[in-house]
Amino acid sequence: MVINRIILFLTLILPTLAGRAQEVTVQAPRSVVEGNMFQVVFQLENARAQDIKVGTIEGCTELNGPGVTSSSSITIINGKQTSSSTTGYAYTYRAVKAGTYTIPAATLIVDGKSIQSKPVQIKILPPDSNPPHGGSPSQSGQASSPDSQTPEAGRNISAKDIFVRIIFNKSHVYEGEAVECTLKLYTRYNSISGIQPRKLPTFDGFIIEELDQPSRDNDIEHYNGQNYLTAELKKYIIFPQTSGKLTVTSGEYTVGVTTMQRVSHGFWGFTNVPVEQDVNLQPTSATITITPLPTPKPASYNGAVGKFTLESRLSSDQFRTNEAASLTTIITGTGNIKYVKSPQPVFPVDFEQYNPSEDVRTHVVGSSVTGTVTSEYTFVPQSVGKFNIEPIEFSYFDPSRKEYVTLSAGGYELDVQRGASTTVGVTEQSEIKQRATDILHIHRLDDGTLSQDIHRPAIYSPSFWIAWIVVIASAASGLFIYRRKLRLDADITGRKTARAGRVAKKRLKRARGFMDRGDKEQFFAEILTALWGYISDRLVIPVSDLTRVNVSEKLASHGMDETNVSHIIDILDECEMARYTPDASQHTMSQIYDATSQAMDSLERLKK
Repeated sequence: MVINRIILFLTLILPTLAGRAQEVTVQAPRSVVEGNMFQVVFQLENARAQDIKVGTIEGCTELNGPGVTSSSSITIINGKQTSSSTTGYAYTYRAVKAGTYTIPAATLIVDGKSIQSKPVQIKILPPDSNPPHGGSPSQSGQASSPDSQTPEAGRNISAKDIFVRIIFNKSHVYEGEAVECTLKLYTRYNSISGIQPRKLPTFDGFIIEELDQPSRDNDIEHYNGQNYLTAELKKYIIFPQTSGKLTVTSGEYTVGVTTMQRVSHGFWGFTNVPVEQDVNLQPTSATITITPLPTPKPASYNGAVGKFTLESRLSSDQFRTNEAASLTTIITGTGNIKYVKSPQPVFPVDFEQYNPSEDVRTHVVGSSVTGTVTSEYTFVPQSVGKFNIEPIEFSYFDPSRKEYVTLSAGGYELDVQRGASTTVGVTEQSEIKQRATDILHIHRLDDGTLSQDIHRPAIYSPSFWIAWIVVIASAASGLFIYRRKLRLDADITGRKTARAGRVAKKRLKRARGFMDRGDKEQFFAEILTALWGYISDRLVIPVSDLTRVNVSEKLASHGMDETNVSHIIDILDECEMARYTPDASQHTMSQIYDATSQAMDSLERLKK
């Protein structure tokens, strides 16, 4: 009976597994230049088709097919042998008309069953409007295409032949709104042997989130009337911190190009010899328009831009005096989530509070950043009774709706009971002690008579005047300290300048820890943050206005010589280069650390 069930199970499941194994994949170019030939290959795994039917691709002419190819492989692991095979059915087409078309699903008959492939899109690009030198049609009649060109040795390669372009996914955004920024290489030649950055891109006025290294798969793109071979170099999510027109520069790069040099062999004719040629690409720039956030802003707004949700929860539903509890707020959403500040709940004055803990977890989804910010606020009730924690409000700006959205969460009524650690009778004991000492015994002289000093006015006592002098001096000192505190609080610039050194030393200490552990990425990131932050506070320059030009001018106006100014800018460039391309750094972490410390010392000696 059991054997019959196993046979029935295998009979039902094996055809399903076989059907899954026999899948059809399509191999076709994503883009092709009008007039060129290309192939579409339908691949079948572990099977062979008895028949295949393909549809007509609009905008293309079928030249021949199918050409059948097959391959097989045998793998032996730990004495166990497995084999697999692949059969390909290739069709050749010529691209006739520019546009975006769909390669329809092909139908293959395998063991009497019909299997279909998935439709695939293909883009046909128009030919070059003005082919450059070396880009004329080939002898086969195909149109010029960048993936089939190699420059001649010694030929001047212009900025139109190879360049880096900055591409934004949006041209107009609000302040704080996420923007996808892509640095893409465009080239007329397929003989690029390598690319090295000489100067990193600049994002003045932005907070940047660098994404993982993008795919270097080549593609063909039609741009400014020409067809180029393209590859993504870097991709970022950037958040503008100020309004107006902001500019991003691409940085400078050295591109290795393999050129062909024609060498004569006399009677034996000529041969083409590959020769490496370095091409220095100059920086390009792109500008994006930033719209300021509308006013008035809600009282609970603190810089969040995107789409978010808010929730809160208490750690318990029972509360006792001198026993810790916590209130947790969770902000979830997409936008500048990494830089969102959690709303601060307001606790009753009878509650003892502790510094909150915060956990930020983010990841990139599409062209923005999503994640959660979890903040936990610990409190300890000190008194018995009923207490209220008001609802928490959090506001953000939604660019799609072009308006502010205010969220509310929480609002709790707490019934606090007496905790076990509270000593009963403490209050009563203090009251008894006070009553026992508030009436003193009558003082008598040695002969038993009453002391006459009791009836003498206090104004004649020296201790009376000493006490008044102490009170007046304390009041004057307190008034002086209070007025000085008000003056310092109003002097925001002075406070930032005064604390600049302390904050920078803390960051340098953290950077030293990363250096000792050998964590280069975190070390250079911390050094950059320390130096930029110190410059901002010391020179009173807003973060959004921190540029190399502004810093250089400000340092010069404070009396710093040109050598030290250049030294500080070089440290910033070196750290940024080492952060994004660690192998390109010419100095060790200890050298960078010492140079940064010296730079801060020179900044500390500047005149106020």
